[in-house]
Amino acid sequence: MNSYADMTALRELGWEIYRKSQSPNFNSGFFGRVRRVDRGEVDVITERGDIRALSDSQRAASNTAPATGDWVELVEDPDMGFLVEKVLPRYSSIVRRDPAETELAQVMASNIDLVGVVSSTDRPINLARIERFLVLAEHSRALPVLILTKADLSIPREWGQVMKEFSEIQSFETSALDGRGISEIRDLISPDRTLVLLGESGIGKSSLVNFLIGEDVQETSEVRHSDNKGRHTTVARELLTIPTGGILIDTPGIRGVGLWDADQALAQVFFEVSTEAQSCRFNDCTHTVEPKCAVIKAVADGRIDGQKLIRYLRLRDELQEQSLKRNQQWRKPH
Repeated sequence: MNSYADMTALRELGWEIYRKSQSPNFNSGFFGRVRRVDRGEVDVITERGDIRALSDSQRAASNTAPATGDWVELVEDPDMGFLVEKVLPRYSSIVRRDPAETELAQVMASNIDLVGVVSSTDRPINLARIERFLVLAEHSRALPVLILTKADLSIPREWGQVMKEFSEIQSFETSALDGRGISEIRDLISPDRTLVLLGESGIGKSSLVNFLIGEDVQETSEVRHSDNKGRHTTVARELLTIPTGGILIDTPGIRGVGLWDADQALAQVFFEVSTEAQSCRFNDCTHTVEPKCAVIKAVADGRIDGQKLIRYLRLRDELQEQSLKRNQQWRKPH
């Protein structure tokens, strides 16, 4: 495929949004979007159908390991079969600290337009976890949205606090039982925008995906009644297309995620703290013990919730410690 006209079959995968943002170069191969990543291999959706391709990040021209959601250029080798020749530039990506390697980044999903931070009515809403996921979303350069599942049950009081805290973020109350909120999410991502879902296990992400797709494409499991915990039903990040338009990337359930180089995103999510901090006496104020700290004064005056400041400081300290370790690692002789 060497012309834009040949890309019509990829439009439902978000190709038009990608093309307008990146203007990719066309070489000798053909293009597709990564549906799923395994060790050394990727499943790619192309106009030829689903293709299993070998992936070698050292060989790829971009020197980047493919991630779910990537646009890639493929070539066909007579001996090895299909190969990922090049990972095309990303216009957005969910990046976390690699859980296996403390000081390395890991791309969870790429070329996304919306990040759905998912909570459920059948367990307490964890504001600290939502804030962490929102920092991750803000850092991705995609638009965050809040999604509450199992809304056919009673809406927890904590959800109202979330709505108050993040009134500027679009939110959806959904139910895979009675279908509420489903059409609104379909409208949000149609015709070709990509939504990635983030949340812990057992909160109804897979059921939401199945309802949006219109068939059971993701396995679901019952939640344990003893503690409302669920088993992982999604075992790998996977890209799925909605028949009515739009793309989903479902992710395995995660309780928390390590942030990576997200200082600016932290300031944006906790904008009340970062705004007040501009009036602190010291530029390097820690907002803990310094005199004439505007943030501490805002807490005392009731303009910033004290618990919110504590949550902010925990995330800030995590990022500062990470930056320090990364700098120490870079200074080590190789």
